[in-house]
Amino acid sequence: MNTLLITLGSHGDIHPFIAMGKSLRERGHGVVVASNPYYEEQIARTGLPFEPFGERLDLKAMIEDHKVMDPNRGPLNVFRKLVLPYVGDFVRWTRELIRRHRPDRVIYHPIVIGAPWACALEGGVPTVSVTLSPTLWASEGDPLVMLPFHGVAPGRTAAAFDRFIGRWFMRFALDGGLNRIRRELGLTPQRDHLRRHGRDASLNLGLWSPVFRPPLPGDPANSAVVGFTWHDRDHTQEVPDRELVRFLDDGPPPILFALGSTGVHAAGAFFHHAVSAARTLGARAMLVIGRDQRPPTNLPGDGSVKAVPYAPFSAVFPRASVIIHHGGAGTTAQALVAARPTLITPMAHDQFDNAARVRRLGAGETLHFAKVTERRLVRLLGTLRDDPRYAQAAAAIGPRIAAEGGAARATELLEAM
Repeated sequence: MNTLLITLGSHGDIHPFIAMGKSLRERGHGVVVASNPYYEEQIARTGLPFEPFGERLDLKAMIEDHKVMDPNRGPLNVFRKLVLPYVGDFVRWTRELIRRHRPDRVIYHPIVIGAPWACALEGGVPTVSVTLSPTLWASEGDPLVMLPFHGVAPGRTAAAFDRFIGRWFMRFALDGGLNRIRRELGLTPQRDHLRRHGRDASLNLGLWSPVFRPPLPGDPANSAVVGFTWHDRDHTQEVPDRELVRFLDDGPPPILFALGSTGVHAAGAFFHHAVSAARTLGARAMLVIGRDQRPPTNLPGDGSVKAVPYAPFSAVFPRASVIIHHGGAGTTAQALVAARPTLITPMAHDQFDNAARVRRLGAGETLHFAKVTERRLVRLLGTLRDDPRYAQAAAAIGPRIAAEGGAARATELLEAM
């Protein structure tokens, strides 16, 4: 079985496709991963064949220039500036890859709008949609949180309102421009394009744990919730393991602050507040601040707080006392499997919903990123540290998620297609 995997976005969007590619290769299947050339070295180091999908776009520049993490306009900026102008190219590049590699199926990230259109135009190549968080599978029985003012457990009416707003917003942002492209390709117009890209493939995979969000009535046809996938190494930028281990071994478990690969480029005063909160609590801390980012100016001279540009979360999260992160899908998965209490500070996109799900599981608390201050961090970190119910819930969830193996399960379903 030859498989073409196509993905774009941040590291959190790339790592699951690397995990699936490695699983397929281990079972003897042919694999090609196509993505932004920014990730070429990282993907190539895993041994997976790489194909550039367009020109190289720097992740930091994309986030800063287009305000991707803006809580209100971030999603619109992504689609208006980084997706819609390139959809015609997405179709063309996908068709070229299909002709060159003759895959038996194409696995795509729903943000690569047009990939399934290319499969249809190239003779009906089977398609597999990979959705990384539950928001694209919104259904009536799921308390989806898209707007932060609805809290972590919205009622039926509030959840329905969020679903309505989300669908209306995507129609407004995408449908007109995308249907013009479809007409140029000789395809009929559609509605709800992004939702279709996450639901209408030959096989639709939800790459999250059933503990996080179980299968529900209203899920896509031919779908499965397979579990989180595990890959988080980027040898192009991380700190040597021995340096991380030395700090972790040098005292009590630290509080760990991280904003994923995207949030670090919109961190503002977050890490400054993190240092102040750690010092007020008399706690050690590790800050994963991102490549090319300056450490906060209030780092203490006693070495109790360490700032690193990058660290594999699978190595450092289990060594933390409490984990603070932004709620990205990949980071949320790593925090849950680490079985440590969590404070999520959602910034934009699906992060509010991810944070609400962790809160409902009892494994953490949530604080809107825009409201982060030293005082609020101290209060919530004290609660997470002192109330044993958070640690107990996290400890119960972690082993269940670790046992699932989303990449292996996805490979089994692909083989059965």
